[in-house]
Amino acid sequence: MKVITTSIQTWQAKLAGLLLISTTFNTSCTDPSDIGLVLDPNANQIGVFYAEIPLSAYLVAVDSVRTTNPFILVAGGDNSEFFGRTESIGYSRMAFSSSATRPEAEAILDSAKFSLNINSLTSKNLDQAKSFAVHKLTEPILDTAYYNFSHLAYEESPFASGSFMLKENSDTVVYMALDEALATDMFNKLKSEDPVFNDIFSFRDYFPGFALKGNPDEETTINVPTGTDTGIKLYYRNDEEDTVSSTYTIYTSQSRHFNGVISDRTGTPTEVVVENGTAYDVGSLVGSKSLLGFVVKLDMQPLSGFLDTLENVVFNQATLELGPVENFPDGKLPPQNLIAYFTDESNKILTREEDGALYSIQSNIAVQVVTDEDGNPLPAVSTSGTNYWLFNSEKFIYQPSTPLTSYVDALYRTDVMRTDLLLYPRTPNSNSSPPYSNDFVRSLREYIVNQNSIKLKIYYSKMQ
Repeated sequence: MKVITTSIQTWQAKLAGLLLISTTFNTSCTDPSDIGLVLDPNANQIGVFYAEIPLSAYLVAVDSVRTTNPFILVAGGDNSEFFGRTESIGYSRMAFSSSATRPEAEAILDSAKFSLNINSLTSKNLDQAKSFAVHKLTEPILDTAYYNFSHLAYEESPFASGSFMLKENSDTVVYMALDEALATDMFNKLKSEDPVFNDIFSFRDYFPGFALKGNPDEETTINVPTGTDTGIKLYYRNDEEDTVSSTYTIYTSQSRHFNGVISDRTGTPTEVVVENGTAYDVGSLVGSKSLLGFVVKLDMQPLSGFLDTLENVVFNQATLELGPVENFPDGKLPPQNLIAYFTDESNKILTREEDGALYSIQSNIAVQVVTDEDGNPLPAVSTSGTNYWLFNSEKFIYQPSTPLTSYVDALYRTDVMRTDLLLYPRTPNSNSSPPYSNDFVRSLREYIVNQNSIKLKIYYSKMQ
């Protein structure tokens, strides 16, 4: 731990703009000197100090990352010296509107496409085409919970595939030609009023759904919203004299779906991570990868130890920064937000007993501690008051949205429990609980930082 003491001239001189600062660096957490800001020569003085507290970080594979119905299909993957080879496959049922106009008995099929509504991506080498394929499932998606380790069987040969030139930060819909045999069979059943299209359950027996895949070697992952723009489109004319095709859509709106991940970390620092819910020391680097379910755990014992050495102090400002983030391609930005949830040796998010609300650091202007009916201090919970860490794209570091001053002060002045922290990639002020929200189950975004760059910085005053 590094402690810095700062000497400042009298308050009157500060008001006059005559500010003199002298700085002394010490290498231990012994009592700081009495050099400080003099408010009144005849009164007590306040020592102004700065403490820099390094924090140890561990890697935790979150237990049971539920990926059912995140409204985004994640397909593709990447290769990393730290996280290894990661592939995500999106699985989905399909549906149709019972009120949609169906082709007449003599209708002619013009073409059949499978469309993907790509609303975001992470990628290297966008000057090269990226390939994706859609495979028919050979087993149904059930009305049950699915997780990031869940997978279903599918046909080896895709019924639609294609390669596309994609652009960073642009929404686009791409189209792949449907297998001719499947398209013909499906269209014939549709126009002949086959029982397959009588109801959604009959259709699922005929077509259980699909698996959407990419190629991890192409270092690209696409995020595809479920909806009417993602699915099968049959273009037809009711007779040869029609000049404009009509369209019948079989879509993914309101269809059960999930994302499954395949991970091979052989030969990487994260290879040691074999059990969920266990904190692993993976060396000098540590990081998080969404959907894979890896999060960073911060050991906050050094903060507790530091607070226990203090007497009669006031905290002026506290902040916790991570980074700079290790090198990443322009097309693979890290998660934009992190939320620090409270945890303990269980390596799970701690929750409020009565309603399961998630405990996390609150913003600097929010209440940090409340009391129960017996007067016992408890961490405060406020969805709108949650503090979060925002990625600074200029400095490549994560910074808290508001200082941690109130949080540190609450730990110092109350008997509220002191905990470690789990950093989840998650957008603040979301009403849904991890792992349902945002980056954690809707992308393969990642970040990696050096442990030496994780430091808690505290400015405080000591009354004498």
